[in-house]
Amino acid sequence: MLSFLKNFMGKTPTPEEIKKQLREESVLSAEQSGLADEKPAKKHETGAGATPLSLHESWEKQLNASAKYALSFTAQELPPIQSDNISITGLSLVPHEQGIEVTAFLRNGTDKLVRLQKMTLVVLFDEDELFARQEFDMSEVGEIPPHSARPWAFVFTSENFLKRDVLLKNWKIAFELAQKKMVLPQQLELEESWIRALNDQQKQSLIELAKRLPALKEGEVNIQSVQIRRSDEGSLHAMLLIRNGSTESLTLDKLPLALHDAAGQQVAVGLFELNGLTVRANTSKPWMFIFPKESILIEEPDLSRWKVSFPQGS
Repeated sequence: MLSFLKNFMGKTPTPEEIKKQLREESVLSAEQSGLADEKPAKKHETGAGATPLSLHESWEKQLNASAKYALSFTAQELPPIQSDNISITGLSLVPHEQGIEVTAFLRNGTDKLVRLQKMTLVVLFDEDELFARQEFDMSEVGEIPPHSARPWAFVFTSENFLKRDVLLKNWKIAFELAQKKMVLPQQLELEESWIRALNDQQKQSLIELAKRLPALKEGEVNIQSVQIRRSDEGSLHAMLLIRNGSTESLTLDKLPLALHDAAGQQVAVGLFELNGLTVRANTSKPWMFIFPKESILIEEPDLSRWKVSFPQGS
């Protein structure tokens, strides 16, 4: 649980040594965290945005006075946190018998006692490339007092690693929902709107697909079928993966598509306005294409297998 303290040659680190380990902060609003109904606490007076140390009782018992001082100093030296935000800041990443252990500060910038629930955390490296993704029961951290910082250790198990043999020098831990973008295996890039819109099963399906896909050949551009469903209104929602293996960004304004079922029959045709959708060089991006009910040519298509193509004459 406290491996990060043992990582300093067996001695308690100084405040300056701990502060040097700090990583980029990941921030969620209280609303995004699902904390709108948390109970209010007694009036708490601190400097604007300051977050003094709050220790869980298990940490309180295990830390000596100098370790507590070092953590307390670091907690109060963190950048001010905006009111009504929750954040996580990485302190240490070390090997663990089950995978890796990441120690981080969880900070409560609200006026309420906060008990977090289940949340998905990610470990990223370089340009927001995904190394590991895992759901944690954050209620184990206990109630975090208003305007305070609580250290906690998170063990990411090896089965949740997306990469192997990666040098994790430039890393950070983050709330998945706080990410502006996230790069999955095979350079599959999710934008913030997709990170928020997809449920956990859909994200995991994309990750598994990305791991299975062959690497893009130089100059190759293609469209991969991912998932399809029929809405209550009768339209067909097709999730596609646009893959750009060229050395330049691909910008799409309009895209004609034909949808085919398992028998190869043309099920629907549509011209989609993409308004300058950009897929960066050597990157893939998922996008949702909706074929309205009136464009569907077959009443009960067999969509156990399906694909899209460019219609003839387009």
